[in-house]
Amino acid sequence: MEKGLRYTEAVSSLMRRETLERVDAGLRSLALLERSKRARQLMYLATRGIEVEPIPSFLDETQTAILVSNYPSVSQSMRAVIKVGCRLSGERPRLKAIARPEIITEATASMKVLGVERFVFPVHKDQDGSYRLERRIVKEVLAYLDQPGNVMWMSITGRTRGNGLLEGDLRTGAVLFSLKKEIPLVPMAFVTREKAGRPRVVKVRFGERIVVPRPLEVGDFERVDYLVDLTKLAMCQVARLLPPGQRGDYENTDEKLTEAKRRLGVE
Repeated sequence: MEKGLRYTEAVSSLMRRETLERVDAGLRSLALLERSKRARQLMYLATRGIEVEPIPSFLDETQTAILVSNYPSVSQSMRAVIKVGCRLSGERPRLKAIARPEIITEATASMKVLGVERFVFPVHKDQDGSYRLERRIVKEVLAYLDQPGNVMWMSITGRTRGNGLLEGDLRTGAVLFSLKKEIPLVPMAFVTREKAGRPRVVKVRFGERIVVPRPLEVGDFERVDYLVDLTKLAMCQVARLLPPGQRGDYENTDEKLTEAKRRLGVE
């Protein structure tokens, strides 16, 4: 009797899992954001509560760019990124994000219906706990950036704390892609307001694009310094878009910006 009950429970569990997988696959197959500009408009309305400044002219349908921002939280950042993507001009979706795989694996039903996995390049955690892009994904990102008008979002800090501007936790990937493809970085700031003890994005602001200059022939150590300095420059430009009190480690952003420019030898 007990063996029969265990068998029945196992079969029932398997059937539930298969049913959930079929429902999940069905939701993902809709991919509404790919099919309809109207669906993108509805998604824009669904993310109410986030004000987006007018999209800069240098993000029109012919321009390829990399958006870099602060990182208040995984869910809030992606919510803001999706809303920006819905605001970009054009009939087709033009924005993809480099983000943690949980954005896909833990997506809500509405996100699955919108086909969120089609708009994310996932980073995976190594054994040492660091998030890295697999070589296959790097190739896909580079191919994506080859197409005129495509826009990509990356955070330039890896941890979420406060409003996500951490001087000791820089990510240089955006600068690397910018140099590789000779496309500009665009600073983007997520202004937040605390609700129930957590920051919620209420406004998205844009700064002037940063055309990353190619360095002269330098050694490995100088190259690392160059990438870090450029990333700090971009971080300063993001911080300047945020109100005082939300700049994290970059409250004295003007001083840090002056130092970054001095080290890079730019005005």
